[in-house]
Amino acid sequence: MGEGEKQEKKERRRLSLYWKVLAVAGCVWAVFFALSFIKSFDDWYVNNIFPVIHGVVARIFNVFPFAAGEIIMYLGAVTLIVTIIWSVVFGIFKLVRRIRRKPAKKSRIYRTYMKVILVVAVYFLWTYLFHWWIPYNGHVMGEPAAEERRGYTIEEYRYVWNLIAVKFRDSQKAVPRDENGRIIYPDKKTAYEAVVRSMRKLSERYPRLKGYYGTPKAAGCSDVLEWMWIAGYTYPYTMEITYNKYTSDLYWYVLIAHETAHYKGFYKENEGEFMGMLAAVLSDDPIMVYAGCEDSYYFLRAALMNAQVDQYGMKDGLQIFRQICQEDAELMPDEDLAYRDEMDAYEAAEEAYAADSHPLEQYSDTAADAADVGWDTQEAVSAENYYDDGTRLFMEYFIGERENGR
Repeated sequence: MGEGEKQEKKERRRLSLYWKVLAVAGCVWAVFFALSFIKSFDDWYVNNIFPVIHGVVARIFNVFPFAAGEIIMYLGAVTLIVTIIWSVVFGIFKLVRRIRRKPAKKSRIYRTYMKVILVVAVYFLWTYLFHWWIPYNGHVMGEPAAEERRGYTIEEYRYVWNLIAVKFRDSQKAVPRDENGRIIYPDKKTAYEAVVRSMRKLSERYPRLKGYYGTPKAAGCSDVLEWMWIAGYTYPYTMEITYNKYTSDLYWYVLIAHETAHYKGFYKENEGEFMGMLAAVLSDDPIMVYAGCEDSYYFLRAALMNAQVDQYGMKDGLQIFRQICQEDAELMPDEDLAYRDEMDAYEAAEEAYAADSHPLEQYSDTAADAADVGWDTQEAVSAENYYDDGTRLFMEYFIGERENGR
């Protein structure tokens, strides 16, 4: 047997091992993908297996001071473009040689490249299945009862709204302010410590929140996220929390609590919305409480008003709503001050955006158009588990606390 034949035989053996490994990986993936449609399995997985995977992967990528997931995303996009172009060119050359009746040339470099690309593709399929898809497909909040959608009475809406109104009013007075009456915000490290404290406290009720917490990272492409109306993103394959650095300091607390909920396995948007508001309003930090109340107070007010309109009709319902507002006036926050605080935070964020250069700003409209399609797609996929259902979960929590005497 010649040297060339020996080399070819070795390559066939190596190739055979390569395909065997991929075949085994594919079979394992297919089994777990099938199991992912059983919600009870998904819940068990997130409660028992996911924390182990999260503890390892999140610790590894937390070492990097930048968002590694963001860079991987860029590299993935470039790799996809290169692969498509190379494959098209390679295919054209093969076709030309066949037309000219010349023997096809084997390209070892191209074959090796495509084998590597296939391994990378399988890796990402694995990470999305085990890091995101299985957790996403479980019951809402990991509890079958949380998926039951019952209506709430006007009295129940009023009770929770008043509860949040009092917290809103008291936190409004407790937040630190400068001589001009503007809120003094801490650095991001201190603010995140408040988020983690609140999430750990909630872990007594939601055990998934136990365990390791990495550090949120400012997105390098924050200007693109700004154009797309994206405040934060959690990368499932690297388990990193990233945020748009142009997000207002006031909203930042709720945003990071929302993304941290995703980070800990609550991947549905109603789960993130609920956990973001809940962690904020139950925090020991007055600014974080203020931020959470600023969100939930207005959502609950709208829900109360809609409940009254549904029951009594537009004219009578709005009249009764105004009457309730008058009766509960002493519980309410200073809404003018709340509006000013919100605008101050947004103006500071806009100033930070204006102070930076944005070389791709000419593509901002294109990014916004792409975002519209993305948001519509996400809403369709999320269906009843979209952001606005977070208010229902919020109501469910506080009504449940009252029924249990807490």
